[in-house]
Amino acid sequence: MMQERTITQIQRSMRLKKILKKTILALIIYCIALTYFFPILYMFLSGFKTEQQAVKPALLFQPTLQTYQKVLSDPTMVQYLKNSVLQVVLGTGISLLLGIPAAFALVFGKLKKKDSAGKIYLWFITTILLPPVAVLIPLFITYQKLNLKNNPLGLLIAYIGFNTPLAVWLIHSFFSDLPKDIFEAARIDGCTRWQQMVIMAIPLARTGIISAGLIIAVQIWNEFFLAFNLTGNPSATLPVYMSRFREQQGLFVAQLSASSTISILPALILGWMSQKALVKGLTMGAVKE
Repeated sequence: MMQERTITQIQRSMRLKKILKKTILALIIYCIALTYFFPILYMFLSGFKTEQQAVKPALLFQPTLQTYQKVLSDPTMVQYLKNSVLQVVLGTGISLLLGIPAAFALVFGKLKKKDSAGKIYLWFITTILLPPVAVLIPLFITYQKLNLKNNPLGLLIAYIGFNTPLAVWLIHSFFSDLPKDIFEAARIDGCTRWQQMVIMAIPLARTGIISAGLIIAVQIWNEFFLAFNLTGNPSATLPVYMSRFREQQGLFVAQLSASSTISILPALILGWMSQKALVKGLTMGAVKE
């Protein structure tokens, strides 16, 4: 009896220790999450303040919709929002249309030289590492000569050029995880390369393609440097619009917070809707038997 009681006490003690460890770990995780989320929360709340209230860092205040109404009623804000949506939709779509066939050709295609695919793939990766500031002056001069400066088409071309290598890099890793035997069997049965890509490769790697598209869309949505230097008022995007709240007379904190909240909502909603596909796509090939 004494031994049974001792064993029971030891088991209870071990359970309590496990529960205590899990509780402490959960508290640490919640604290870290709150630390990262607090700036977003504070920005969201500041959008419901007046400019006088926003200057004072207080969580308790009299909320008002005045700032959001002022931002949303600004026709310039609506125009910049339309420009951002246009750039994201076209830039992401065209980058994927170019990146998917390129990645498929690098993985399953047959080039004349054996090491050609590796060299081309390395070129795409090195292009991703190129910072936009390194090519700003050549782009600026070229765009001026071709009348593409202050033109939505010029900004779209720049986004496609910078994001297509990213699409190739991401989708290449997803295509590489697909079994090549099924494509060889399909080729023997008379399936063309185009049919193999459209009917087989894209459906099998759709979660990876979705995650790649989401990453590219967020990249274009948040991009500021190229939009600021290559576009003017009629064709600029939301990040450029938000930067112009800072003028000589000071910083409009409330309006900046409201416009920032509006600008991150599409990315948050899109990420929330596709989070399962994003997580699944980013973890494809991480664990192999």
